[in-house]
Amino acid sequence: MKILLCIFIILQSVMVIFSYMTFTNLKCGTKDIRFTNFEKCYIKAVNRTHKYIDLHANLYQLPVDNVTVRVKLMRLDHGYKPFFVDITIDGCRFLKHQGNPILKLLYNTYKNSTNLNHTCPVNHDIIVDHLWTGNVDSDIMKHIPIMNGDYALYSEWSVYNIVRAFVNFYVKITPGRN
Repeated sequence: MKILLCIFIILQSVMVIFSYMTFTNLKCGTKDIRFTNFEKCYIKAVNRTHKYIDLHANLYQLPVDNVTVRVKLMRLDHGYKPFFVDITIDGCRFLKHQGNPILKLLYNTYKNSTNLNHTCPVNHDIIVDHLWTGNVDSDIMKHIPIMNGDYALYSEWSVYNIVRAFVNFYVKITPGRN
């Protein structure tokens, strides 16, 4: 019986690791229109399986050298509820040292698609250009086993300890494709 249970757990783990992720929604919002505004914030479907995100945030008060980001992973279960990650980080310190392995994995997924890939100060608008679903599949899903379902990654961006904007990513994780 124990052997059968072990085999079941291993097979379940393999099923979870070989999952497929797709973007389902993206919401960007400004809490301070004098500080920032979103010029672009959308998901573009290239075909049924490939989607990418484009985001362009105009910053009106430059330079920015004090950024705090709150990141929460949420799972859909009769509404979105907290799941696994609820962390607040100093964005400038993270870009300089990158000590948290989970956040580093997330950052490595999008750093080649953005101009926010350097340390503070930030002297320009923030652009994420063509962040493909496949980048997230190959960079994150193979390292972090996550159960199938609907998830959201909520991020709240504060500058000088004032909440300025939020970006919420919604994804669906399904069994992997062969």
